Amino acid sequence: MGLFSVINFFSGCGAAMTKSPTKFDWYATESAPKLYPMEIIRGTFFYKDQTEGLYIPSGGTLSKKGWGNNVSMHVVGPDEKPLPDKVNIIFYSYAEKQFYKGEFALPYEKILTTFREHYPFDPELPYFSAIQIGIAPGGAVAVWLDGLEIKEVFFGQAEKVTISPSVGFNLPFDTKEESDAYIEKQLVNVMTPEQLAALKKNGIPFGTWARYRNLYKWAPTYKDGLVPTDKPRPIWFLNGELKPDMPMHLSEEAANIPRPLPRKWVFRAPTISRNLYLLEFEEFELMAAFEKLGAKGERVNIEIEPREPRSASQVRVYNSEESIMLKQTKFE
Repeated sequence: MGLFSVINFFSGCGAAMTKSPTKFDWYATESAPKLYPMEIIRGTFFYKDQTEGLYIPSGGTLSKKGWGNNVSMHVVGPDEKPLPDKVNIIFYSYAEKQFYKGEFALPYEKILTTFREHYPFDPELPYFSAIQIGIAPGGAVAVWLDGLEIKEVFFGQAEKVTISPSVGFNLPFDTKEESDAYIEKQLVNVMTPEQLAALKKNGIPFGTWARYRNLYKWAPTYKDGLVPTDKPRPIWFLNGELKPDMPMHLSEEAANIPRPLPRKWVFRAPTISRNLYLLEFEEFELMAAFEKLGAKGERVNIEIEPREPRSASQVRVYNSEESIMLKQTKFE
């Protein structure tokens, strides 16, 4: 979900919230990592203790929105639906030329409790309005509750499965050359020549999507010890989660609660201007820094030095003994 989507959520929408304690108004949606095209062949979120459920949007190459950012919105079936306790999924990883299949039990009680906790938020603006599945190379599968907040409730591993491209894509390929040409065409259609060249040169960083889920004790700070007074703002995490109201100053207790690493967040500089900044980390640089500085459970601070123009701003991460400047962070 993008910045403007979050803002639009708070502006209102027409979805209605059910009054049932076990049924809610929700739809199924999907996501995949940027730069590693994927396709859902078919999938279903099964309603609790039932053999039927809500289909997951399928077809089309997923590659541009990124991990945890939903792609489709198919509003089907009754408004009030049971929540799922199981999901099955078959998908294809174009970069690997590999099909995957998985059937997973979902934490129904956790999903139900989370929906219920936010049920009275606003009758016209449900806090959670979708259940999203993410698929990634190597067979990684994640499930999030999606809405004003995005909250991970499951992470698992699908298995490789042998399916002929003709059956998988429901297309009449007569030869392997035809199916290979189709797969290559899909890659060319959704990736730039530079992205394709980088993929062929560097390969796929298998395990990245599990690595996103590593938790660390960390807190945001400002250069020269300034304490921000701005209201909480949206923050996106590497594991695909979104929190719409992350404070820029954390209490000692909150700073010592392990959490996923940030991907990007919105903040207002305390001294330079009243303009908003959007800070976006380079994920591998940030993960490498925290794997070094927070390997033993130490708290790591993320110190921001906002400047004008925004592109001149800087970020360093540090613990009690060492600091690392992040050189690939972007400010907009």
